[in-house]
Amino acid sequence: MKSEHRSRAVGHGDGPHLRPPRERVCDTVAAAGRRHGERVAVVCGTDRLTYRELLAAAGRICRGLRKAAPGRIAVLGHRTVLTPAYLLAVHLSGRAFVLLDPNSPERLRRHVLTSTGVRLVLDPRTVPEPGGLDGPGADGDLADEAYVLHTSGSTGLPKGVSVTQRNLASSNQARLTVYQEFGTPCFLLLSPFFFDSSVAGTWGTLAAGGCLVIATEEERRDPTALTTLVERHRVTHTLTVPSFHAAFLHAVDARPERARSLRVAICAGERLPQSVLRHHFATCPAVPLINEYGPTECTVWSTYRKYHRPGPSTIGVPIPGTSIRLVDENLGEVADGEAGQIAISGPGVALGYVGDAAETRQKFVDREGAGRTYLTGDIGRWTAGGELEFLGRLDNQAKVRGVRINLDTVEQALGQYPGVQAAALAYDSEAALCHAFLVGKPHARLDEMDIRSTIEAAFGTSHVPDRLEFRDALPRTARDKVDRGALLNSVRTKRTVPAARSESDLPVRIARAWETVLGIPVQRHESVNFFDLGGNSISVLELSRVLAEIAGKPVPVGKVYRCGTIDQQVNLLRSL
Repeated sequence: MKSEHRSRAVGHGDGPHLRPPRERVCDTVAAAGRRHGERVAVVCGTDRLTYRELLAAAGRICRGLRKAAPGRIAVLGHRTVLTPAYLLAVHLSGRAFVLLDPNSPERLRRHVLTSTGVRLVLDPRTVPEPGGLDGPGADGDLADEAYVLHTSGSTGLPKGVSVTQRNLASSNQARLTVYQEFGTPCFLLLSPFFFDSSVAGTWGTLAAGGCLVIATEEERRDPTALTTLVERHRVTHTLTVPSFHAAFLHAVDARPERARSLRVAICAGERLPQSVLRHHFATCPAVPLINEYGPTECTVWSTYRKYHRPGPSTIGVPIPGTSIRLVDENLGEVADGEAGQIAISGPGVALGYVGDAAETRQKFVDREGAGRTYLTGDIGRWTAGGELEFLGRLDNQAKVRGVRINLDTVEQALGQYPGVQAAALAYDSEAALCHAFLVGKPHARLDEMDIRSTIEAAFGTSHVPDRLEFRDALPRTARDKVDRGALLNSVRTKRTVPAARSESDLPVRIARAWETVLGIPVQRHESVNFFDLGGNSISVLELSRVLAEIAGKPVPVGKVYRCGTIDQQVNLLRSL
C-alpha cells in the first residue's frame, strides 16, 4: 500500500492532464512563424531574424538537406541567429540532429560522429552545402528521432541519448503548461546549444511565438553585460545554473533597474543552495524562482519547484504527465519517509543510448504499473509536504558547472599521471567546486599546468578540477577508504585567505586576490595564468569583484578574461 504523501506527490505529476501532442514541435514552431511573421524570433549580438526570415532560412537549408544522404545530421553549436534555423531545417527535412561542441577535443568529436553514424556536419556560420563525412549511415529506424544529445558516461566518453519527436513534444507541451502564467517569453539563452537546457529555451520560446535572445560567447560569461542585454531586449525569462545565477544577482544589485522586465528566473543543472534562494528574493522579490530537475535521458526536465519566497531547497513535484517513484535496489518502492533511487516514467523517457544496448537495458526498464522507466542513479526522499528532496548520487558522480562528470573516471586518470602515487576527487556541492588531491611519488616533480592540460585533452574542459592540491598522504576512514569528507573540510577551513598585510604593491594585492578566489598559494611570475591555475567561468566572476574592490571601480569580466596574468591585470587596473 502506498503512503499518503508519496501518492500525493506522484499524483501531482499526472495533473494537470497532459494531452498527447498532435504534432511535432517543429510543426508548432512553423505554425507560430506563420502567425507572427514580422515579430522578432531570434537575436544574437547585432543580428536578428523575424519569424518570416527564420522560416525562409530553414526552408532553404531544408531543401538542400533533402538532397543529402540519409541519416543523422550533426550541427556545430555556434552561437548565431542561424543555429535555430539549422535545427528547425533538420527536423522539417525528417531527420534528427546531433549537436556538437565546436571546441571539444578532436578525439571526443570523432567519437560522437562515428558512434552516431553521422555523414554530414553543418556549420551555422556558413552557407550549407550538402556533402559530408565518409562513413556508414546510422543504424535503425530513425523516423521518430528528434535529436541525439551527449552526456558523459561512466567510461569518460560521451553517451548519446536518443530523444524522439514524441519525447520532445511532450516535454515542450509540459513547459508551455507550467510557464503559461508568465506570458509570451523573451528568453535569454545562456547555455551552450549542446546542453539540454538549450532545448528548453529554444523550442519552448519559438513554439510560444516568443523571442529567443542568444547571448554571445563573451556576453554569456559577463553578468554585467547580461544585465544590459536584459534591459535592452526586455528579457522576461532566464535559465542558468545556480552558481551563475548568484553572479548575475550581484550584477543586478548594482543596477536593479536593468532587471525590471524579468517575470521568472529558472535554475537547473546544480543543487540550489539556500544562499542563492535568499539572495534572489532580496534582489528580485517580485520575480518567482523555479528550480528544475531532470536528466538528459528524460528530455530536459522531470520535476520543478516554484518559489515566491525563500523556502526549503527541494526539486519539487513531477512535471505534467510524468510520474516519479523512489525505489530500492530491487526496484520496489521504498517505505514512507525513506530515501530511494529516483525512477522516472512518462512520455519524456528517451529511447536509450545510441549504440549501447547493454547500458540502455540497465538504465531503462519496464516496471509493472509504471511502464517504461528511467533509473536516474540519483537519491531522493519525499518530504511531508509531498515534494521531492534531492540527496545525491548513488555512484560517485557530480554536476560540475552544469555538466555531469564521473569523479572516478577523472580520479583514475589522475592516478595514472607520471609521478602520481595516489589521487582523490571530492566535490563541494555548496561551493560548486571540484577538488583534486594528489600524492606524489618520492622525488617526483609534478607540473600542475601539465596535469590540467592532460585531463582537458582526454575529457574536455568540463572534467578539469577547479582546484589541485598536493598532499603527503590521503586521510582514511575506519574502513580504510579515502575520507573525502575530511579532505573537503580541510579546504573549507582554508577558503578564507587572510587579507594582505601592509603590502600596497598592486601586483602583490592581485596575487592575494587570486589566492582568495582560487584557494591556493600564488607566486608572482610573468607566465603564470589565472586559468591555468584553475580559474573558470565562475571563479573569474569572483575575481572581477575582488579586483573591483582593489581598483575602487567596476572591472569588466570580459577584460579579465583577456588578461590572464598578474602583470596584465596590473596594467588593466591602472588603465581604469
